[in-house]
Amino acid sequence: MNKCYIGIDPAFRSSGFAVCIIDEDNTVGFKMFKSFLDFLDWIYEAPDPKTSYVCVENSNLQQVTFNMSGNKRQVARTSRNVGANMAASQYTYDACRRIWGANAFEVSPKEKGKKWTNTEYQHHIQANKHKVLKSTSNQDERDAYKLALIARKLSNKI
Repeated sequence: MNKCYIGIDPAFRSSGFAVCIIDEDNTVGFKMFKSFLDFLDWIYEAPDPKTSYVCVENSNLQQVTFNMSGNKRQVARTSRNVGANMAASQYTYDACRRIWGANAFEVSPKEKGKKWTNTEYQHHIQANKHKVLKSTSNQDERDAYKLALIARKLSNKI
């Protein structure tokens, strides 16, 4: 039985849809997707739904649309971006529930907690004795890693 934990940090922008997979042997791998459709293609080939646990950051749970500071154009742009990310998050979670069922979890950005610096990320990698397949990380990957750890924690409750 190959148990694994998957963290998904969805975003509407083309450079920020990150997935982290922690395998049973403690290997950490990342996948970046340019679009939700690319992600959908992947989930049908993803790790076994019976032995995998997934956690999605769902900004739609927060119900906070945007900050009203700035001029009309800035507020409108921020509102569109936040709304698009909320939709992308909800669609991602819905797709994961379809594939992984009760093994799919969602957390709000607030529940996920603050973003980790690279130093904090490296500390968690070492503390968990994880083997990372790449030497550098970006913020989206660090967030996805954090979500994979949350998936592991939540899987112990079911």
